Parts: sequence; C-alpha cells; structure tokens
Amino acid sequence: MSRPPLLQIIPLAALTGVGMLATDLYLPALPHLAHDLGSDVPAVQATISSFMIALALSQLLWGALADKLGMRNTLLAGVALLAATGVACALATDVDALIVYRTVQGIGAGAATVVVPVLLRRRFADADAMRAISWVSIAESVIPAVAPVIGTGILLVSGWRSNFWLVAILALALLPFILKLVPGKQVLHDADETVSYAVLLKNRVYLRDAAVYGLTFGALVTFVASAPHLIEQWSGRGPGAFALMQVCGVSSFIVAASRAGAIAHRCGTFKLMNAGAIVQLISVAGLITLGVLDERHVAPLIVCWMLFCAGLGLRGPSTVTRALSVPKSLTSLASGFLMFLALTLSGLGTQIAGFLLHRGLLPVALLVAAMILASMVLQKDEPAQS
Repeated sequence: MSRPPLLQIIPLAALTGVGMLATDLYLPALPHLAHDLGSDVPAVQATISSFMIALALSQLLWGALADKLGMRNTLLAGVALLAATGVACALATDVDALIVYRTVQGIGAGAATVVVPVLLRRRFADADAMRAISWVSIAESVIPAVAPVIGTGILLVSGWRSNFWLVAILALALLPFILKLVPGKQVLHDADETVSYAVLLKNRVYLRDAAVYGLTFGALVTFVASAPHLIEQWSGRGPGAFALMQVCGVSSFIVAASRAGAIAHRCGTFKLMNAGAIVQLISVAGLITLGVLDERHVAPLIVCWMLFCAGLGLRGPSTVTRALSVPKSLTSLASGFLMFLALTLSGLGTQIAGFLLHRGLLPVALLVAAMILASMVLQKDEPAQS
C-alpha cells in the first residue's frame, strides 16, 4: 500500500483545524474580552470550557451518526453549523450569550474530529495510518502557532469580534473540499456485526489508550488556555509573548512528530510512548520548579513548553493509531469516544485552571503535572507491543 499523499492529508487536517481555530484565534483577546463584556475571568474562561465540553459531548453524537448520514453529510452539517455560530459569536452582546453560542459552535466543530481520523485509519494500513495521523497532527499544530499571531493582529486592528467573522468565512470556504475529497454515503460495518458503544467499551486495551491520550491532550489544552492570563498577569508580558510561546512549542511538536513514525519502526510504539511521557514529565517538573521559585521570566517557561510539546509529538499520534486499531465496524465510534474523553478532560481542566489563575503558575503547573502522571500510570499498565 502506498504512503499517504500529503495533498490529501492536509485538506483533511484543515477540516479539524478550523474548529481549533475557533478557540486559538481569540485566546490573546481573553483578558480584553472580560473588560469589553463587563465580566470576570472565570466567566470568560467558560467561553473556552463550554466549547470544549460541547465538542466532547458531540463526539458521541457524530460517532453514532457517521454511519447513518455518511461521512460527507456529517462533515457538511458540522461545518455549516460552525459557520453559522461564528456569525452569532461575532454579534454577541454579553458573555452569557457568547457562552451559549460557543457551546453550539463546539457541537458543529465535533463532526470533523470524528470523521477525519476514521477516514485515515480505514484508508491506510497500520504504518501508513500512523504516518498520516502524524502529518495531520503536524498540519493541525500549525494553527496554535499561527492563530495567536493572527489573533493578536486582529485584536490590535479591529477587535476580538473579527476573529469569529474569520472563522465563519473559513468554514464556508471548506465546503468545496469536503465535496471533492470525502466519499459519499458508505456503510462502515458489515450487516452481521453489532455496532454500539457498549461493545466498544468492553475493549480494555482501547479504553487504556483512549484514557492515556485524553489525559495528555487535556493537559495540553489546560495549559494553553491558561497561558495568556499567566503570561500577562504573572510575568507582566503582553500577547506577543504568548504567541512566541506557541510558535516555539508547535515547532518542537513538528520536529518530534515528523520523526515519530521512523522511531516507532525502530524501537516499537510502546517505547516511543514511554519516551514521550518521560519528556513531558521533565517539562512539568520544570514548570513546577519555576512556580516554586516564583521565576517570572518567559524564556524558561517557553523551554519547558517546548519539551512538553515534543513529548506530545512522540506519544500522541502513536496512541491515537493504537486506540483506533479496533474492528472496522467500531472505528467511527472509537474515534468519537476517544475525542469525547480527550475534550471532556480538556474542558474540565480548563475550567479548574480558571479558578487557580489568580494564584500564579504553581497551581496550574501542579494540575497539568497530575494529568501527565495519571497518563503515565495507565500507560505503564499497557502491554509492551509495537
């Protein structure tokens, strides 16, 4: 089977990327948004966590509907909803309305995060599927680096509402790519196979891999969502410092993820996952040290973040590939539940961090460290398989 072509992978990654853009683009504006809407930090933080929780719950819905609607129709419905709510968010007059619109926007963004991994996992064999998912992760990782930079520029020029107008326009621009690249209605299981979440959740190895990925991804989102406040309030730096942190972290992720497939072939998937976990453990130990010493310079914070992202680049794609190594009849449900768990933990972690931000870096670092340690405990119980 041939290697996965990048010209097909990158447009598919854009489908999930526009949902990420809906959050990453306006992260630099969070401190200003609270002032503009007359609200406080926990309420503004809820515009992120509500999106994440809705996105998480929608995974179960889209995972079940993918068989019935077909992958193309599922994506078309999700992207249309994403565009409509982008307009609604841009016109929001208070934080409560924005939270509601962001919740619905999260539902729309959920379609792509379910369907795209299924397309790749079913289209390619194990080794090629891991490469494809790695390249999708790399393509998607550009968004957290580029979006804050663009968002900062938009914030300075025309305000935070323009970010949501941009999301709506980009969502509509994706519709032709869906029609061209995504097949129409397909039956994703054999007639004699039982397809249900009850069957999927009996697979203990799948549940472990899903939990490992969920905790790792949740730790990532928790810190990224907290970083604008930490950098501005704790270190006294502006949005540009957050954008720099994201660029450095994404660059580190790209380097690690681009080598993950080759390393896995030499050393095995489980050793690769362990190596990534150790790198992430070192990074959170560094963050805790900075918090204890009350070291408020941005440079060491960025170094720790680069290590964290490198660890994710090593263990993320391999964990997703293993988690989706279930019978083909269950791949759409497996993808849905995988992201449900990851995004639920992201939303909960983000909201908990929102109540800790006034205390500085240390409590947020301890929260992220707890999630990484939990993922390592579960990963340790996994059989050493390549």
